[in-house]
Parts: sequence; structure tokens; C-alpha cells
Amino acid sequence: MKRPIINRQLFVAILLVLVCMPMNTWAQTSGNDTASIHVLNEVRKYFNSDNEGAFYIAAERYREHYLSKGDLPFYYKGWMHEVLYDVNHNHFYRAMRKTNLMHNDMRKRHAEKEYYNATHLRGIIYSLMGNMELARQYFERAMEEVDHSQPTNLISLYMDLANIEMDTKPAEAMKHLDCAITIIKANGGRYEYSDAIGFKVIIAYAMRDWDTLNKAYHEYMKLQNTIGDDFSMTYYHYVKICKNIADHHYGEAIRLTNLLTNSTDQYKFQTEIYEMAGDTAKAFIAQKKYTAVKDSVNNVIMGEEMVGSASDLAKVERLNEEYSKNSERMKWSMLALVPIACLMPIAACQCHKRKYTKKLQQQNQELKIARDKAQEAERMKINFIQNMTHEIRTPLNIISGFAQVISDPDTDISKEERAEIATRINSSTNNIVNIINEILDISGKESIHYIDKSDLISCNELAKQILEPFQENEHHNDIRFSSSLKDHYKIKTNIKEVEKILNNLMGNACKFTEQGVVTLSCYHDDIEKDFVCFSVTDTGKGIKEGEEEKIFEHFYKVDAYKEGVGLGLPLARRVARQMGGDVVLDTSYKEGSRFILKLPTA
Repeated sequence: MKRPIINRQLFVAILLVLVCMPMNTWAQTSGNDTASIHVLNEVRKYFNSDNEGAFYIAAERYREHYLSKGDLPFYYKGWMHEVLYDVNHNHFYRAMRKTNLMHNDMRKRHAEKEYYNATHLRGIIYSLMGNMELARQYFERAMEEVDHSQPTNLISLYMDLANIEMDTKPAEAMKHLDCAITIIKANGGRYEYSDAIGFKVIIAYAMRDWDTLNKAYHEYMKLQNTIGDDFSMTYYHYVKICKNIADHHYGEAIRLTNLLTNSTDQYKFQTEIYEMAGDTAKAFIAQKKYTAVKDSVNNVIMGEEMVGSASDLAKVERLNEEYSKNSERMKWSMLALVPIACLMPIAACQCHKRKYTKKLQQQNQELKIARDKAQEAERMKINFIQNMTHEIRTPLNIISGFAQVISDPDTDISKEERAEIATRINSSTNNIVNIINEILDISGKESIHYIDKSDLISCNELAKQILEPFQENEHHNDIRFSSSLKDHYKIKTNIKEVEKILNNLMGNACKFTEQGVVTLSCYHDDIEKDFVCFSVTDTGKGIKEGEEEKIFEHFYKVDAYKEGVGLGLPLARRVARQMGGDVVLDTSYKEGSRFILKLPTA
């Protein structure tokens, strides 16, 4: 039986609203004067409305009020309110830009103690966009940046870590939540405590730990009767749904899902409940509704990203136009100097000429750089749209076509055919998810400059693990392994990132080798002795002369008809360099392609 699926995005948004808009019994306050109360109430008033203009004005007044008081923590809360408002309205691109501006403002004001808030927000934004690995990295970095002498600042970080690990590592999620609960209890936060206990019911449900679920549920309901207005209703319906599912009261659980305001959560829960109840027909209908809602949300997110990118590109293009205008104006300015120069001494004329020539050259150089950036942005935009059109449309057509076949009551298909269709739909869905994850990953890695390298790994053992699935699935290629390293030889690095890079290199080698040999090798670099090399060698079509560095550019594809969006190699090189290494093409090898991942041994 599958583990329950719960919408982590809703939880993150709710938790951050609670944290950044303190309405609790023990949150720090910055005075209870009339002006402070007024600006906070204005922000709360418009936070859940669609009146963007009114909310932004309220948030600006909030910031100005606390900046005039010299209260930087609450001044930055005004930024955070605005970022969360944008997130709640699916303006992720806008939210990330504001977060970056906030971080720059913190640096300008030397507000080092507030850095963790910007880092935390980046994690939130990436988690809502579906990039959980990048979100985890930001949450963990925020945990390092936060002032541990103020333990209440850790609560939201622990809860957000629990949130993103709930589906994949529920036991770890429970540990993070318990840390948050310990801090809450020590600080007497009754509202926050009831909120966390409700969340505990949900994580216990994800773990299928019925004993913990029942204990947490009874404590949650007891709190409702004892703490009155301080009781959190954030997860109330979710808690009731989980409890009814645990008690096999599926009908009541379905009724409660219809009370959820988030339709994505509603249909996810219903799919799970019907499946557990054995009603596959209704489970299928609920799954179709869930997919439709999720696609709609993803389209909104993707549209917001494209609009934001286009806006940035338009700014660069305007700068490019300004370059042309300035060049023309400068030319006429130089011509205007000619009659004046005739009336001046020759030496003075030459001095002015050199001065204006130097200024003209400097401006032309600056504008040339801006023009080149605009042209490169335009090229990347065109490549991106072309790749997305091809790579996403194909699996979407497959999903749409097969969905129509399955949903048609007059279609007579066998169980085997139905299973095959389900497999094809699942495969196409995974392709789309992988494409989007690649895009999110490359954009996220551009803003991260440090990668933890505390994993001690055996080079040979890791390489063999990477090879196993390729040896099992690749029937048209001979997959080999070679190493000059001792089996006990180990280095410290980031195992997850190294696995991603090697899987990418191996996948490319197999994709471009129709029939031949693909070899993964481990050895010490002959020249740079402090580096270990993982090389992936194939006997495929190879890389054409002149494309040796182009293949590391974003969206560049050697073969436009092969699967992929042209982000794998740029991302691999970017991450390798962040770890102190590199990914290079061995141009001396002519029998196919050989890519080398170099990693420092210390």
C-alpha cells in the first residue's frame, strides 16, 4: 500500500505566514504603540486579499515605520510579509527577486543577524516550486546562520525541514518536529504547541505509526478543550482526516476532504482514501482531477517564470537600444567639436580629443558588453522556448492521448493493455517532472556558492553503485568499470551531487552510443596529484570540432532530436566547480567521447 500523499506546499505557506506574521502569545514585539499596531493590522487586513496595490502600500508603510524606529528585525519582517504575499499568489519569480533585494539591503546595513531570514525564504520559495533538494540546502544553511541564542528563531526552520522530508524521510521529519516542539514548550507558546501537535498527527500518518498518531490526536483534541482561543486550527481538518483514515472510517474521511479549501490536497487525499478502501474506479477519477488541478497550478507557476524572465530581458534590450542612440549622439558630438578645435591651440585640441576619445571608447565598451548580454539572453530565450516546446509537448501528448483512451467507457482494453498505458503515462509524467527539476536545479545552483563536502566516500564503491542500473537496463551497450585506485581509498565530498553528475555523464554516454562500449574509470590525475578523476568513456558519435565548450552552455544540444533540454552538462560543471573540481571533455580521445569529473582529494 502506498504511503499517504500530503501537499507539502500548503504546509510551508501556512507555517511561514504564522512565523512571519506573529500573532502568538510569546513572539517578540517591538512596542505596543498605536502606530505599530496600526501598520501591522493593515498588513494583516490585506494579506489574504487579491488587492495587490493595497497590500504593497501597507507593507511599505510597515517597513518605513520600523526603519524610522531603527528596528531592523521588524523592518525586514515587512520585506518577508511582501515575499510571502507573492508566494501565496504564485508569483515565485517576483518573490525570489524581492528576497535577493532584501539580502542586498541586509548587507548594505550590515545586518548579519538577519541573513538567515533571506536564506530561509529562498528555501521556502524553492520548496513551493517543487525543488525539495535545493530547499533543504537553504534551510540547513539558514540553520547555520541563525542566532542560536534566540531558540525561537529555530522553530520555523525545524518545522520546514520536517515538512520537506515528510514524504521521503518521515522518521527524520519527526525528529525535526520534536526539536521544534521542545523549543516551543520551553518558551510557553500555547498556540504554537497545538499547531505543532497537529502537524505531528500528519507526520505520524505519513509514517503509518498509528500509536503515535492516536497519542498525538488525543493530545491535540485535549488542547482544543483546555487552551481556548490559543488553540491553532491550522491543521484541524487534516488531523481529522488522518484520524478517520487510521480508524478505517473512509466515508467520513471523504466528507472531510470536501471541506478543504485547497483542491490539490482534496483530490490527493481522495485518491489515497479510495485506493485504501479498494474503490479503484473512484480513485482513478480523483487522480484525474488532482492531475488537472496540479497541471493548472504548474502552468501558472511556469507562466509567472516566463513573464518575469521576459521582463528582465526587455530591460536588457532597452539598454541595447540606448547603446545605439548614445553612439549616434556621440558621433554628432565629435563632429560638433571640429570647428571649435580649429579655434584652439593644437596642443589643447589634442588634449580634448584624447579626453573625449577615451570617454567615447569607455562608453562604447560598456554598451557593447550590454549589447552582447542582450544578444546572449535573446539566444537563450529562443533556445529555451524551442526546447520546452519539443520536450514538454511530446510527453503531454502521450499523457493526453492515453488518458482519453482510459476514460472512454466504450473502450474495451485488457488488464495488460491498461497496465502498459499506466506505465507510459507514468513515464511521460516523470519526464516532464525531470525537465522542470533540471531547470529549477540549474537556476538554484547559480545562486548557491557553497556545497557541503562532509561525506566520506569510497570512490570504487560509489562508481560500482552508479553502474548497477546501467548494467541492468543497457542491452545494446557493454558497460564496463576500471580503476587504478585501491578499494579502501576514500575522499570527502558531497555524495548526492557526485551521484547526480556521474549519472548524467553515464546517461549521456549511453544515449549517444547506439551500440558499443561505455566505461566508467577511477584514477588519480597524472598532472594534478591532489585530484581524483572519474572518467566516462564511450565509443559513440563523439563531439564535433568547435563544439568542445559549446556543450557546456545552457540549452545547447549536440543533437536536437535527442531527449533532453541541454542543461545536464552545464549543471554538472557548475556543481563540480563549486566543490573545487571540474567537468571537462578529453579532446585527445577520438574514438567517441570522454568526460572527466575531477574532484579534490582534500
